Amino acid sequence: MDVVTPRKVGKSSLAVIPFGFGGGTIGSPAVSNSDAFDTVQAAWDLGVRFFDTAPWYGVGRSERRLGLALNGAEGAGTAPDPATYAINTKIGKTLVPEPIRNDANKTVSPGGMVRTVRDPLTGFRVSFRYTYDAILRQHEDSLQRLGRSSVDSLTIHDIDYGYHDDAQLEVHLHELSAEGGGGARALHELRDAGQIKAIGAGCNLESRNADSWLTPKHEDLIERMADLVDLDFLVVAGGYTLLETRALRRVLPLCEARGIGVIIAAPFASGWLVAPETAGMTYMYAEPPEEIVTRSHGMQAICAKHNVPLAAAAIQFPLAHPSVAAVIPGAKSPTEVRQNQAHLQTPVPNAVWDAMRSEGLLDDGAATPS
Repeated sequence: MDVVTPRKVGKSSLAVIPFGFGGGTIGSPAVSNSDAFDTVQAAWDLGVRFFDTAPWYGVGRSERRLGLALNGAEGAGTAPDPATYAINTKIGKTLVPEPIRNDANKTVSPGGMVRTVRDPLTGFRVSFRYTYDAILRQHEDSLQRLGRSSVDSLTIHDIDYGYHDDAQLEVHLHELSAEGGGGARALHELRDAGQIKAIGAGCNLESRNADSWLTPKHEDLIERMADLVDLDFLVVAGGYTLLETRALRRVLPLCEARGIGVIIAAPFASGWLVAPETAGMTYMYAEPPEEIVTRSHGMQAICAKHNVPLAAAAIQFPLAHPSVAAVIPGAKSPTEVRQNQAHLQTPVPNAVWDAMRSEGLLDDGAATPS
């Protein structure tokens, strides 16, 4: 598989190398600054030139660390030419200073998880806002945290059933609409002015929103966003992996029909597809269903028969779909970055894909690498 030649991201002018870097993990306060910087440096040294981050990741910590690491990636006293690499960050969440904790500002998702998180280390709290003015402010705030005068793309983050109930979703969709809060206009104007090259939207399938995928609700929501905003790509997390291909029902056909590219986040399903036998390992951030465990073991046995790590099949699988431009696995250490690259470069025989299909472990309609 060619993982060196840049791929065009949908109908936009943005092109990225298929092996990207997901910056969620380096936003964790459990990861030290030095480990975060070393991890980004390792990615840079391996040739990674597409980096994904968000204000949500560590409540600003991922953007701050990524920016510092990239600005120093070629040594002190210099900085890489911004034209030689790409950064995608996200809009929809304003980080509001809250020096003294005020639980009146804390709200929870339909599943009971805190949706307006406050970082106790910095005193910033997340606030969901998708209006014209909010998006312009969020864009500028991200540039400040990254230490950059521009980013390459902005992704609409977490208009999703995992974070909002039906009424909240309607509020945020109205904020995003051109005739409502004007969020779409802000994104289109930024792209038209050349301040960004592409507009994306998130599309998640994880434990907190899994019920919305049991009906057409989530797919309807993605189509509504695509009608409100002229999207160039989707960041799909959890909906198109070796174990989960429900994005083939409507999401990926929508992308093909409208020239919308796809970036695959969480290709290992929160680490499960790297080591499903590890005690305590989660599947998309929750305990794995028994059906997932059974299929994983079947896939693992096939891979072992051909001397291929399951993780190699997992990271390569989504890149076979014609709409997919890149995978952006996360990492918290240089070792994990190097492992991700090794998995991407490991030859996976066609017999692996054939056996997975013949044993009913892989969707017959899913494209596979050749």
